[in-house]
Amino acid sequence: MLKRKLLLMLAGFALAQPAMAQNFPNRTISIVVPFAPGTATDNLVRPLTESMSATLKQPVVIDNRVGAVGKIAATHVAKSAPDGYTVLAGATTVISANPALFKSLNYNPRTDFDAVIGLGTIPQAVVVNPNVPAKTMAEFIAYAKQNQGKLFYGSGTAGNIIPMRILSDRLGLGMTNVAYKSPPQALTDVVAGRMSAMAVDVSAVLGQIRGGSVRALAVTSSREAAVLPGVPPLADTIPGFELQVFFGLYVPKGTDPAVIQALYQATRAAADRDDLKRNLTNQGFDVRVTGPAEFAAYTTSEINRWAQMVKEAKIDPE
Repeated sequence: MLKRKLLLMLAGFALAQPAMAQNFPNRTISIVVPFAPGTATDNLVRPLTESMSATLKQPVVIDNRVGAVGKIAATHVAKSAPDGYTVLAGATTVISANPALFKSLNYNPRTDFDAVIGLGTIPQAVVVNPNVPAKTMAEFIAYAKQNQGKLFYGSGTAGNIIPMRILSDRLGLGMTNVAYKSPPQALTDVVAGRMSAMAVDVSAVLGQIRGGSVRALAVTSSREAAVLPGVPPLADTIPGFELQVFFGLYVPKGTDPAVIQALYQATRAAADRDDLKRNLTNQGFDVRVTGPAEFAAYTTSEINRWAQMVKEAKIDPE
């Protein structure tokens, strides 16, 4: 009798799954952003929500869950119901950098999420406070060596750390990292002169660079960024170095494929709009939409690449 009841329950659940997908969505969808407004992840995802809401005919809202270099947000989504109503705005930090830089996490990017859509990439810019007497990377290196052990650089994500850490270690600059809850806080202290430098996603610092409150010395893409003409790639200083921050949406593992497809189609329609794409391109984003299967494969490759990069940089996980 108990076995028969169990079979009936399982059959009922199986029948309910298509119905749940068919009725999706019937309430508000939250996109959980691991960082504060003004960060690259927020700058990319927030403009998409109005168009997504129109397509899905339900509100799509941003939920900024800031702190612990993205671990709070990622853990929240990983432990949420796999129903499509809680979506992670994933980026390099939470998906590929954190597993390489921390000994233990409360989530596993390999097993806790299903990929929905890849949205593109953006380089970081290495910036300094204008009072730092360096207008080129060569001048900054010379200055850092003259002030061995005295310079501090800020970071608001795990991904922010890598360019500065590799620069400091390979060239023997002796700089010290100071971690912040989110990049805007670190950038505020660079502007104020409390930090000498930082690496930060281009969209999050473009206004400060153009306004003169920080000076850009390099970008982490393999070539110059179109929005920062004349700023050379860090690869000119560290041969072969390239770091592009990637972005995309994920849902908890086990989400119905039909729900994933609905989210993918709505997000793609938004990202393909000429006005939105133009706006994001002007912020430094390389908007390239990829589907769930392709983005899942890319995610795995990035997790593996970061593990290798951190190992080669001889960074001990915290």
